[in-house]
Amino acid sequence: MSTQYHTPSSTASSSQAVFQKSKSIKSETELELQGPLEVAGSIKSGGSITFRGDFIVRDKIDAYGAITMDGNVSTEGRIKAYGNIAVTGYLVAQEKIKGFGKLKIVGTLEGTDLEIYGNLTINGQLRCKNLLVFGSLTLIGPESSYIVEEKEDVAGAKMQREQEADWDY
Repeated sequence: MSTQYHTPSSTASSSQAVFQKSKSIKSETELELQGPLEVAGSIKSGGSITFRGDFIVRDKIDAYGAITMDGNVSTEGRIKAYGNIAVTGYLVAQEKIKGFGKLKIVGTLEGTDLEIYGNLTINGQLRCKNLLVFGSLTLIGPESSYIVEEKEDVAGAKMQREQEADWDY
């Protein structure tokens, strides 16, 4: 059973999203969050967390499962997932991102320190200060790239593919 948080739709004529505000969010089960939402504290789940829409998170994000982001997410705290992390859209993380599974980026990720225990797949852009990947790093498509400002350590192979492989992620 998942816990769902939805924000009401805005009928404002402005092109700017009106962010609903929330305090910290905690659940023992899976979380499904619908933006636009500004969280003044942290988000913690005993399962997976799914973000749909635009989010501002002022503290950390912790999931004992996967984290799926579909939209624009900005976080001032660290991100930790014991499952895979999938970013579709734009993620800005001001603290460390630690994933015990795979990290898949379709869009843009700007971060400081990334520590990924699985494979890293980039279909878009990645920019960070430090990158530690215990699996392989794969760039998908000719426009994909990554920039590491300080230290880069990839234990597995680095590859570039024209398109994503057709087997399961």
